[in-house]
Amino acid sequence: MESPAHQFICIPELYELLLDQLKSDHKALARLGRAARFISRPALDALWTKLTNPSHIVRLLSVNDVIQPTPGHAVGEYTLVRPLEESDFVLFDKYAPRVLFVDFETNFTSLGSGIKFFSTIKKFRNPIFPNLLRLDWHPTTGFDTMGAFHLISREYNVPRDGLALTMWGALPSRQNAARTDPASAFLTGAGTAETIDLFQKPLSSWLPDVSSLTADTETFLAEPSAFLQGLQSLSRLQHFQARTSGSLGSPILDHLARLPHLKTLHIGYEDEGSVFHLSKSIETRQSLIGLSSFPALETLEMNADYSGLLTFLSLITSNFLRSANLRVKDYHPIDSTIFSLLTTPPTRSSTLRNLTFQTRDYPVTRADRHVLFSMAAFEPLLACRNLETLDINFDASQVDFGDDDLEKMTDAWPQLTHFKVFSRYTQEAGWADPQVHLYSLWHFVENCRQLQQLELRVYVPRRESISFSPRVNRHRMLQRS
Repeated sequence: MESPAHQFICIPELYELLLDQLKSDHKALARLGRAARFISRPALDALWTKLTNPSHIVRLLSVNDVIQPTPGHAVGEYTLVRPLEESDFVLFDKYAPRVLFVDFETNFTSLGSGIKFFSTIKKFRNPIFPNLLRLDWHPTTGFDTMGAFHLISREYNVPRDGLALTMWGALPSRQNAARTDPASAFLTGAGTAETIDLFQKPLSSWLPDVSSLTADTETFLAEPSAFLQGLQSLSRLQHFQARTSGSLGSPILDHLARLPHLKTLHIGYEDEGSVFHLSKSIETRQSLIGLSSFPALETLEMNADYSGLLTFLSLITSNFLRSANLRVKDYHPIDSTIFSLLTTPPTRSSTLRNLTFQTRDYPVTRADRHVLFSMAAFEPLLACRNLETLDINFDASQVDFGDDDLEKMTDAWPQLTHFKVFSRYTQEAGWADPQVHLYSLWHFVENCRQLQQLELRVYVPRRESISFSPRVNRHRMLQRS
């Protein structure tokens, strides 16, 4: 019978807490991995959950001296000295199934040569990481990272949940393919023209059915129809982020609008023409079969002209919108219309939690700036009792935001944790003092007990110091200032 002490030591929750504290200390996790059985397995799982350097997994094949450090080269450079055999994978098979996340994007310039072995490994182990959930990858021939393509397996739907592709400029070129090291004569298909040819095939031929896709669409949109076909092959897509300064176009937007499970949509600048054609397409479809658009959307990030934002928001039928990050591209008067659309239908008043709103900066002339920015425009948002974050970054020659506006906001948003109202132009640039007085910050103390961050320009009288007191001192301060 196990002693009480042994029973306590073997509590799984205790080890989960310990490993959570040590998750960034790889040396400590490695030591625990060599400890007793009941701690070894979870420690090794934690150690190998995320892979950021391909050499860490590739060098496990060196147990039979099949892979050796390349003489005269930097650490992380390896050479395959003979063809791989099944017996070389004993250690590899122990750790590869533990890899859930691969990040070959953050430090893509210093991954070493281990990445080029994946094409050869895939001939023995497909998929290479059978439990892979997400791959973040920067495909480039300049730093010879193309070998990571072989971590993708459409046949086995790997990675299962997420794929992020980040590129600079055009797709990788065959002419720029890295040459295979002559010392690795047994290494084929990694970072070579063959891999690039596979990568440049239509997305629908190799893209796994992921639920999250981040793509440098400015690169892929050289052939928008092929990119659309790739999106259409994804039956589970819930999160889509486009890294582009150009427009996706109405056909792609129309497809995204029809997805029943799309929760997150991050898109770069969308021109007014694309949004207009999208609205016409949706109106036609709704009149014929009555389908809703963006029915499950929870998070939206978008950059467009003011009229384009209005049109796009009017198309969203989701009752679950929680976060919106809107950037106005042109210089247009800001009124309550755009915020009324955020709270329509009325059920969204209870779901909206976070709002970031930014007007265009760097105007050509002073006349181009938003003439007046009135906080009265935010009146529709006062119905959003669960709002937690409000981040307003604006460019205006005049700001109509005073003590009464602040009091209304703090009364309306008791769950507020972050509040930022920031103008890029100050008194030194020719603008008047802020209209909010220092004493009004007391409203945050009284009404917003969860507040963690506050950024706001306030007017502070210089004649005498002011100390925070209960609200009864407010009228006395008004008389002083």
